[in-house]
Amino acid sequence: MSFIVFTLVVLAICALLFIAAIAIFFLGLRRIWRRTQPNQFVLRSVIIACGLGAIALPYVANKVGERNYVLARVPEPLEVAEIEYRLEESWGVGFMPGDNETGFVVYRLTNGSADWARKQGSQLGNMLSGAKGAWHETPVDDRGDEAAISQWHHYDHDPQMMTIDRPQRHPPTIFEYLEKYGFTIPIEERRASEADRSIQSSGSFYSYGEGGSVTIVDPGRGKVYFAYAG
Repeated sequence: MSFIVFTLVVLAICALLFIAAIAIFFLGLRRIWRRTQPNQFVLRSVIIACGLGAIALPYVANKVGERNYVLARVPEPLEVAEIEYRLEESWGVGFMPGDNETGFVVYRLTNGSADWARKQGSQLGNMLSGAKGAWHETPVDDRGDEAAISQWHHYDHDPQMMTIDRPQRHPPTIFEYLEKYGFTIPIEERRASEADRSIQSSGSFYSYGEGGSVTIVDPGRGKVYFAYAG
C-alpha cells in the first residue's frame, strides 16, 4: 500500500511541476506579446507559433515515444517498414501492480530485412537479438512440458473457463494465448489466422519475453507478430 501511495505522490508532484512550467512559459509569452506592436507581424507570428508548439509538444512527444516503444519490441537487426495492425488494451490504472494488459501487434518488415531473414534459413534464430537459445523454430512446441502447456493451453484442465469449445487436442492459437488471464481483445480474424499459420507451420521462429509476451518472426511473410497477456 505504501508503494502505491509513494507512486501517486511522485506522479502528483511531477504533474504539478509540469503545470507550473507550462504556466511560467505562457506568462512569459504573454509579457513578450504585450511589448510588441500591432505592426510587428513576424514577431507576433513567432510568439503564436511558440504557444501552439508548446501545446502540441506533449502530444507529439508522447506519440513519438509510444511508437519507439512499440518498435523496440522487434528483435535486432530486423527493420520495420510499418506497423500493420495494433490492438492493445489494459484493465486497471495502467501503472499499478495487478493491472492486466493484453495486446497484439503486427509489423511488416522492409523488403531488404525480409530478404535477409529468409536467406538465414534455419540459422535465423541465432542471428536475432536475445539470449542464447531463446529463439525456437516453429511449429510451436505446445506439448513438450508443463511450461509450454501453461503458455498455450492454460485452460485445457478446466474447459469451463474457455470462451469457446475446443477439442482436447488442438494446435496452439494466438487467441488462446491472449486468453491466458481471461482478458481477451477482439483482434481481426484474418490477422489471428495469419499468425496461427505462422506458429503452426515450419519456417518461422518464436521467443518468449517479459510480461507474458511472445514474439514470432515469419520470414516467409516478411512479418513479425508480438502478443502478450499479463
